[in-house]
Amino acid sequence: MKKLYVMIGLLALVALATGSFAVSPGTDAAGTGPGQTGGGPGWQKGPGPGFQGAHGRWASDLNLTKEQRETLSALRKRQWEELKPLRGQMYEKRQEMRGLYTNPAADDAAIVAKQKEVNVLQQQMQDKTIQFRLEQRKIFTPEQLTKMKEMPWGRGRGACGGHGRGRTRG
Repeated sequence: MKKLYVMIGLLALVALATGSFAVSPGTDAAGTGPGQTGGGPGWQKGPGPGFQGAHGRWASDLNLTKEQRETLSALRKRQWEELKPLRGQMYEKRQEMRGLYTNPAADDAAIVAKQKEVNVLQQQMQDKTIQFRLEQRKIFTPEQLTKMKEMPWGRGRGACGGHGRGRTRG
């Protein structure tokens, strides 16, 4: 009988713990993506590339004004929303690609055609990202752009101590 209670307790614990992982990475509890506090696409509304929360590293290293921080936040949020449909389409196309690759009866031409669809979406996302960076660039002063060029960016530890793009340590 004691084993039965222990088993029920463990099952209840697993059921409760599973709910904490129900929200997908990159979303908040409402499923809306970056949080109001400047978080980027990552678990726990972590920072996106280069920002460290609400522009922590950029704000201090580049001496951003409050207006620059607000403009950058609004721009980043707009970019996130504009890319949302493309990210959804990309997810669907990649799932379709996975289905084709794992289907022994799939035709090679179908796989190549699906990859071309993925390539088109990737190009659209890259085009929007370039536009975002060009708009972002207009926010910085010439001095800040010069200083940004000298900042030690590269491969390093990402948000929440994970691997990924981050600032290298000198």
